[in-house]
Amino acid sequence: MKTRLLPTAMVMLFSLNGCAAPSARITEYLAGFQPLQAEPQPIALPLVVGLIVALPEDELGKPTAPSKDMLEKLAQRAQKELQAPPHITIQRIFPSITLPAGGLHGLGLERVRAIAGEGNLTKVIVVVATSRSAQKLRFWPIMEYQLYVRMDAALVDVSSGLVLMTEVGLDDYVLADSLDYVGRISYPRLYYRNFTFGGPFTVVDGDPSKALGEAAFGGAADQLGMKLRMRLSQGTLGS
Repeated sequence: MKTRLLPTAMVMLFSLNGCAAPSARITEYLAGFQPLQAEPQPIALPLVVGLIVALPEDELGKPTAPSKDMLEKLAQRAQKELQAPPHITIQRIFPSITLPAGGLHGLGLERVRAIAGEGNLTKVIVVVATSRSAQKLRFWPIMEYQLYVRMDAALVDVSSGLVLMTEVGLDDYVLADSLDYVGRISYPRLYYRNFTFGGPFTVVDGDPSKALGEAAFGGAADQLGMKLRMRLSQGTLGS
């Protein structure tokens, strides 16, 4: 018997933030930092930073939650995108951390400062990864499970406690699974968002929830790294 993947109803982790700007949510996870300045500030290049990825406790109970190893791979994917130009360097990827409950105000300045001190770094990119899910019966017996992943990031100066820049990476994937045996057709199948039912798709070999999580979290990490690179390459910081 197959294990069902995701809750029947859509799970919204941050319904209170529905009206917030896409890149502003990261500040709701931070505590003790000074607000982001309204006017973009010049940035000195080359820029050398550390990278910290955090996952709220609420995320850990989901079947699509990334493991510690996967979180490290996500950080490496973001690093690869971000470091494309030679003047931006992630000197150290720190071990991933867990934030209490939903993570709101769970990432304190002193905690980030202590982690950054291990690498003698004054600037750090902190990332909080979250997800929400939905499912629907496409037609019997095919059920679709969709995972939306959000990776919120802030570039912070740990010596001054300033938030220098915020950004967000978003991505989503769909897993189609058969609730009953369908002859001559292989399920479950993994699709990129805005897919067509005929493909392209990947037939999942192994844990379907894990495959869905890896695809969606990985895509969001790539998007975040690319957007951070584009912003930092412009030579200014800001929202």
